[in-house]
Amino acid sequence: MARPIAQRIYDVYARFYDGFEFVFKRCMATGLADARFRPGSLVLDVGVGTGLSLPYYASGVRVVGIDLSAGMLREAAKKAAGDSQKNIGAAVELIQTDALCLPFADGAFDGLVMSHVISTVPNPALALREAIRVCRNGARIVLVNHFRSEWPVLGMLEKAVDPLCRKLGWRSDLSVAELLQEVGVHGAVECGPGLFQIVHLQKQGATARVITPPEGRAEALPV
Repeated sequence: MARPIAQRIYDVYARFYDGFEFVFKRCMATGLADARFRPGSLVLDVGVGTGLSLPYYASGVRVVGIDLSAGMLREAAKKAAGDSQKNIGAAVELIQTDALCLPFADGAFDGLVMSHVISTVPNPALALREAIRVCRNGARIVLVNHFRSEWPVLGMLEKAVDPLCRKLGWRSDLSVAELLQEVGVHGAVECGPGLFQIVHLQKQGATARVITPPEGRAEALPV
C-alpha cells in the first residue's frame, strides 16, 4: 500500500475514527497497563492517530505521538489540549512523520507503543526495525494489532479478504511470527482467534526479545 494513498485514506478516517473507540479501547488499555511506563519516561507512540491511546498513559509519562496523517493529528491535538471529556495525565507532543523513517536518534526513548499501525505501513519489518532502533536498551515495546491467525481456516479467510482490506487502508494477512523472524526478534508468538493481539517486546542489543507480560499472561494476549 503506497504511503500517499494511505495518508489520504486516514485523513478521511480521522473524521469518524473516534466512533470506533469501543473496538480498540480494551486492547489499548490492557497493553499500556501491562507496559507499566513510569512517570518521567519518554515514550514514542507510533501511529498515535486521533489520540485514542492518550488517556491510558500513566500520569507524568512524556509521550511523543507521531502519525503520517495530518487529519488524525488534528484530532489528537484536541484531546491533548483538553478539548474533550478524556482525562489525559501524560505530557504530549505530536509530530507528523513517517514510521518507516523516524527522525529520532538511536536509543532516544524509554518505551514505544505501536497500536494498530504495523499492518497499515507498506514495510512492516522496516517499521519494527525503526521502532527498535530508537529505543534504549531494555526498553519495552508494545505491539497492538490484528495479526493473521495460526488457526488454518481463519488464516485462509484472512488471506482471502486481504486484497479488500488493503483498499481500505490495512492488511489482514500479516503474520506476527514471520514479522518477528524477519526482524530477528528472539522468541515465539502464536496468534489464536482473537480479533487483536498484544505483543510485548524488550530491546536487547541491536534487536529485541519477546517477553511475558506481568502476572503470568501469555506473550500474545488475544483481545
